[in-house]
Amino acid sequence: MPRRKGQVRFGWRNLSPSYRDRLTRRGITQAQWELGADLRQARGHKDEITKTRPRSAAGKKLTERLVQGEATPADIAAIQQWRDTQRPAWIPAGIRADVAAALSQLPSPQRWTGVKMYPQGEGRPWTMEVTLKGNAYPVTVEIPGGGEELSGAWQVLDLLSQPPSTPQWKNWSYDRLTVERTGY
Repeated sequence: MPRRKGQVRFGWRNLSPSYRDRLTRRGITQAQWELGADLRQARGHKDEITKTRPRSAAGKKLTERLVQGEATPADIAAIQQWRDTQRPAWIPAGIRADVAAALSQLPSPQRWTGVKMYPQGEGRPWTMEVTLKGNAYPVTVEIPGGGEELSGAWQVLDLLSQPPSTPQWKNWSYDRLTVERTGY
């Protein structure tokens, strides 16, 4: 999370008492605010959070179950069917179904200005944070866990380092990718 401008020592105290109370009532602590927590929902702008999720995206709950490793055989079959028939054009056909579902929650790479990957240990899902053009807040998705070479996270890293030569990827460059070693 990006830190707030001109803050830590005096920033929170400079907020009006009513605004601090509103943030606190909606679950934002001083520490979270100082670390740059997403305030859209606390400000009553929850619709902005869903604006970045494309219509062609795989089902959100189904994707969450897949990424967490809690999918049923029916879930897996449904997501494979979606990948083969409805995945966004910017996601290559060779990507695993669970990875494609996770990536589908993001807008097209044409809108990306940067990507941060946060690896987790022991095969747990990685966090992928995408910053968008003209958007103050990044979009975050969970990518199926890392560890072994064939994991979902490694497929995403391969995609970001060698994107397909399609119009959706033409402005993407590898130097916009950051992998931050946190979480293990």
